[in-house]
Amino acid sequence: MAMLKEASSSRLITYAAIQTRTENFIYGALDTSNKPPPIQVKHLNNDRISGTASQKFCLFRLFPIIFSDIVDRRQLFKIYLILRELLDMVLALPQRKSWIPFMEMLAINFH
Repeated sequence: MAMLKEASSSRLITYAAIQTRTENFIYGALDTSNKPPPIQVKHLNNDRISGTASQKFCLFRLFPIIFSDIVDRRQLFKIYLILRELLDMVLALPQRKSWIPFMEMLAINFH
């Protein structure tokens, strides 16, 4: 959400274009059941994205693909990458105790 608002304030993308991209993005066969609703202007104004947890996670995972032209130019993208790596490790099965120090370092960098 913050990255989209920052991109909009930098005039890289409009709120209408954000909505259009999320409406028209073609999700793969494994993601169609968790297809998130489009991000609307009211969601950006209210700082809330609607949808279930699985829909929001789907959007989170595909965010760099949907908005590929703007993510590399955003300073906040580094934070996204750290959070993405943390989530990949937390949601991995099985989890390894040897990952804990690395996850702790990622969490410190995230703050």
